[in-house]
Amino acid sequence: MKRLSHILVIALFTVLSCNRTTVRSYSEDLDRLDRALVRAEEYVASKEQRISTIENLLHSRGVTPLQQYQIYGELYKEYQAYQFDKAKEMLEHQERLADEMGNRSMKNDALLEKAMILTTSGFYLEAERVFQKLDTSVLDNQQMVAWYNARQKFLHDYHEYVHTSSIDVPDVDKQTFYQDRILQSTPSDSHLNNHIRILRMIEDGDYEKAYKENIRFIERLDKNGRDYAVQTYWQGFICENLERPAETIKWWVESALCDIRGAIKDNASLCSIAIKLTDPDETDRAFRYIRLSLDDAIFYNAKLRKVQIASTMPWIEAEYIASKERQSRERNSYLMMAVAISILILFICLFAISLYVKGRRSARLIENKNEQLAEYTRSMIDAEDSLRKTNYELIEANAAKEEYLGLFLSMCSGYLDKLKKNLTRDQFDSELKSFYKTFDTSFLSLYPTFVDEFNALLKEDGRVVLKEGELLNTELRIFALIKLGITQSSHIASLLRYSVNTIYNYRAQIKNAVLEDRDNFEERVKKIGSKH
Repeated sequence: MKRLSHILVIALFTVLSCNRTTVRSYSEDLDRLDRALVRAEEYVASKEQRISTIENLLHSRGVTPLQQYQIYGELYKEYQAYQFDKAKEMLEHQERLADEMGNRSMKNDALLEKAMILTTSGFYLEAERVFQKLDTSVLDNQQMVAWYNARQKFLHDYHEYVHTSSIDVPDVDKQTFYQDRILQSTPSDSHLNNHIRILRMIEDGDYEKAYKENIRFIERLDKNGRDYAVQTYWQGFICENLERPAETIKWWVESALCDIRGAIKDNASLCSIAIKLTDPDETDRAFRYIRLSLDDAIFYNAKLRKVQIASTMPWIEAEYIASKERQSRERNSYLMMAVAISILILFICLFAISLYVKGRRSARLIENKNEQLAEYTRSMIDAEDSLRKTNYELIEANAAKEEYLGLFLSMCSGYLDKLKKNLTRDQFDSELKSFYKTFDTSFLSLYPTFVDEFNALLKEDGRVVLKEGELLNTELRIFALIKLGITQSSHIASLLRYSVNTIYNYRAQIKNAVLEDRDNFEERVKKIGSKH
């Protein structure tokens, strides 16, 4: 009997081992990252201590306006990648002091920094207003290099931000011109010169050359400096385009480690790692990384990073839910296996009892076997309770789908934009129809009575009539998005591939057919299905 029990144990562990994933080449890098994340609060505390020490200098007796200007400059460097609002505030203090001292050059320095941080944070209109304040005819050589760098960064980032819309970026073709001026005006071994050269290689698609050049550049950088975090991030981006996934993770981990050590909240690497972790067994880790990235973006408080991270969350959330569903299925399989083993053990116990009876064994031994059987039964009850708890967790996870459906649509729309340049018109139209159908099905699964309740708000001659086979039409999709909280016509137009004027006209046309309280019509649409 002991031999048979050993065989059952070995069989169980053999089945379990079949579900283990092999150790990936980047697992050690991720372990290093996890260990650093545990100490993240220590690095933040050290950053806060440095800031406090510098701020105390402002209150020292006899500090001149020039010294105050310099102190605010030091504070700006600390806040630059830590807290956007505070960094901008430090530059505004420098502007004020420069005006008081009548020093135009010092004010231009502050304005150039302000234009750059507004650009990197996604405040493009505000950055453009700062550029308009700058008179390039009075800038010295160093300031002109800073101006070229800020302008080329602005044109690149703003164009990337609005390229899917109908917005034109003035002077976008001058980006290359500004980069050329930087290369001509800076030493070939300077940081900015190397950074721009590598960016040009990336933009030209010469990833092999960019890989080699950037490796040499990274070797010269301080591993605790922000430049190291930036260049290692770009190295990961280069490796991704070279289809080297393990090396991509490695460099992004290097970048993330530098971000953590420097308490850098304006970071991109941790989010990139989360998106790259497509292994089902890494879903929990990916979800944890994306939440930490979003927390950093919220703390930094620049709108661009929050939008970028939020657009990836529905996909990772879906993967997380799918992982939990897979785990639930695995638990069911293990439960069935446990039942089968329990039945087998039951037969073994019965056979043992029969042997004991035949062998005139004592009643005490029989009672012990019955107690063993009861223990197995209690284990089964515990397993059922655990399964029930898991099912409740899945129900709660499903409730989150409504919250993230809007973000999920934005992500899908973004993917369509990326696919557009690689597809024919017919293929893209087919993908677009599939996108509409997916949205219609998903939305109606959440609000099955939406069409009827929507029409109930309209006059009889103005109600929406669907064609045969339609789930929703354009008018209904517009107000379905409004129901999900997407109210801006520009955002709706981007998702549904219409012009803003077309969306506005549809909204106005429907409002003209409202039975009553036309001004609050959209608020009543948002309440559809709330009682279900």
